[in-house]
Order: sequence, then C-alpha cells, then structure tokens
Amino acid sequence: MFMHQPREAHWSVALRALDYITGGPVKGLVYRKHENVRISRYSDSSYAGDRGDGKSTNGYCTFVGGNLVT
Repeated sequence: MFMHQPREAHWSVALRALDYITGGPVKGLVYRKHENVRISRYSDSSYAGDRGDGKSTNGYCTFVGGNLVT
C-alpha cells in the first residue's frame, strides 16, 4: 500500500533508516576473516502455518565463512 501512495512520513522514515545504516563504525555488520570459505544455508517452512488465512510461511539464512550474508 505504501508503495502506491507514499507520503512525506514514509520518505522521512526511509531517510532515517539509511542514516542509521551509514551512521558510523559502531553500527552495521561485522565480517570476520576465516580460513574456510564454506557456504552454509539453512531454511525452514511451514505449510499453512496460520490456520486463519491458510498461508504458508518460510525463512532462510546464508553464511559464508561463518558470516551471515542473507
């Protein structure tokens, strides 16, 4: 809905989020160097997890060398 009818408040929140992400060295993601560069991916899903609407839910994460990338 917000993409179809953006307001000034939405733009303000988007700018705040970008300001937070680029805020400085104390904020953000930390990637450590590891000897192995193994890629690991984990996922989970639930078919019709919400009995009220019957929609399925899922999620995943990917690690490269022990660092979370997605």
